[in-house]
Amino acid sequence: MSELLKRVLTASILAPLAVWWLMFSPTPWFEALLGLLGVAALFELIVMLALPGRVIFVLSGAAAFAMVLLTQQAIAAILLLGVVWMGVFMLSARSATDTPIAEQTFRFGLAYWLMVWLLIFVWVLGMLHQQPSGHAFMLGAFVAVWAADIGAYFAGRAFGRHKLCAPISPGKTIEGAVAGALCGIAVAGWIWVTYAGLGLPAALAIGLALVLTAILGDLGESAIKRAVGVKDSGNLLPGHGGLLDRVDALVPAVAVAGVLYMSLILGIGL
Repeated sequence: MSELLKRVLTASILAPLAVWWLMFSPTPWFEALLGLLGVAALFELIVMLALPGRVIFVLSGAAAFAMVLLTQQAIAAILLLGVVWMGVFMLSARSATDTPIAEQTFRFGLAYWLMVWLLIFVWVLGMLHQQPSGHAFMLGAFVAVWAADIGAYFAGRAFGRHKLCAPISPGKTIEGAVAGALCGIAVAGWIWVTYAGLGLPAALAIGLALVLTAILGDLGESAIKRAVGVKDSGNLLPGHGGLLDRVDALVPAVAVAGVLYMSLILGIGL
């Protein structure tokens, strides 16, 4: 079975489930699955970066996700987790003599930086799920990222001539990125204007921020995988690699778009 067929089959199963989860799942079930997905992504991240003390990292990260979902205090969770993780890193670095301290520090910094994005993503979805227009906004954000990914893939194969960032991701082209961005903005704008009550200028502006962040997130994860010498973040999803491979663009894009929407439109701060 070709990799493209595996990708299509996996997506055809997961996409309808994701839409139901975003739009119709009761809040307790929504938050429970969101927390579990966050922990799964964190575990994959810790394993990929080969950090020592992974049990404490994952357990403390799970506690941070729970704090965000139960109290909506994202900043407090990020700061407290930073203190805990710094302590764990200091203790584990003393015993991990086979890895240079510079490499350990680099990987720890990557882990914490990506965990901050995961926490903001979880906070955004948890808050949006409680807003009357939040379900439609979440759906628009998710579908826009998917549309951008699909548009970039096929446009890049058909028309791509100029590399977007060859040292990091040789397969991505400028033509594909532009086509994908236009697809994402169009989809987000239509859903948000029609179902989330946004004006067209606001929808297009937030859509632009979303697709640009999605491109950076995708390239960022590719750079991290190259830095640590792995092809995929895991093998959970056939044809897609790991969970992080599937949400590398989604997490930062939805986080940025959600924060902009809540702060500028709904008046809800981080």
